[in-house]
Amino acid sequence: MSMTAEEILVNCEKQFNFIKKDIDFLIKYINQLIDECKQIDSSGYFKKQIEQILEELTKEQMDLAKNTYEREVSSNTHVAIETYNEIQRYAERKREVIADFKAKVFCFKKDVLEKEQENLLKALDKNVFEDIENLKNSLIAKYSNSEDKLYIKRLFEQNQHTLINKKDNELYDFVLQNLKKYKASNSSIVKEVVSSSIDLYKDDQDIVNSIKQDAKEFMSLINLINLQGNIKDYFLKSSKTAEQEAVRKDNVIKIVKAIREVGYIVNEDNIRKLAEKNLVLIHGEKLSGETADFAVRLDGSFVYNWEGFEDHKHDVDAQNFLNKLKEFNLHSSDEFKKQYREPKYIAKNKKIIKDKNTNSNSSK
Repeated sequence: MSMTAEEILVNCEKQFNFIKKDIDFLIKYINQLIDECKQIDSSGYFKKQIEQILEELTKEQMDLAKNTYEREVSSNTHVAIETYNEIQRYAERKREVIADFKAKVFCFKKDVLEKEQENLLKALDKNVFEDIENLKNSLIAKYSNSEDKLYIKRLFEQNQHTLINKKDNELYDFVLQNLKKYKASNSSIVKEVVSSSIDLYKDDQDIVNSIKQDAKEFMSLINLINLQGNIKDYFLKSSKTAEQEAVRKDNVIKIVKAIREVGYIVNEDNIRKLAEKNLVLIHGEKLSGETADFAVRLDGSFVYNWEGFEDHKHDVDAQNFLNKLKEFNLHSSDEFKKQYREPKYIAKNKKIIKDKNTNSNSSK
């Protein structure tokens, strides 16, 4: 007898930790921005603005820490679909709030960068504007990044014939506008936005790979009039993609661990990712011939198939498996689309598995 069913996995622990990591990363970025504001603005105007965002974000951080979903889920054998949907709506609201904060912060960073370039020029001795070569060298010395230094060098070299005829104030305006365009342009901010995403997920290349298409589409936008809206949309989309990939990866690890602990053999080559279908397939076998197969989707649902059992004995393994998942803080909904089918011959599978193990042992 074989049994196939579908369930939805609920991994509150991983899902909420992922959102928490996103908030922590943004708070760290804001604190760095506050330090920059202290250096460029003695009035404290910029600092007050960004501190207000930090205060609101901290409230969201506290709200996430107070949520009771994890405790509610852990006390139940199965999670109701309504509860699962409620958890996803809560996570979606958090993602949207964080994306909104990120968009505000990066647009604010644009203002800070413009102010930095202005302060940098003002800090130069007025006499340096009387000599173009001296001005170029003085500016190059102000930047630590080699790319910035190269940009300044090329800016003066490529515009030498134009600059030589400009008065001091005209030269000042020309350099300032070009520095703003270089350091604080929309395209520069877009690059920093994408870079921040990669930096956030850099410890897991699978997650970085999962958001590459989102990043590519965002960077290809020609119309960036609504910069803040575009940034928010990118963060909202990429964070959901990354979160789903991270949660599924954790689910797969726990499924493999659970199925092994209830007596199934799962080799590395029995775990396959089908990129075109966005599925991860897992195959487990018992020495006695029974098999368990899983197809794990990106949306959190998974299909499993237990095969080669007499009567409904697969229900025992299925329940033991789900109990193991619960031990790993991975819960599931009630099963649906459940089907029982007529038994297949166990002997064939049993022989194949025994032959595999015999060959494996003889090769050691």
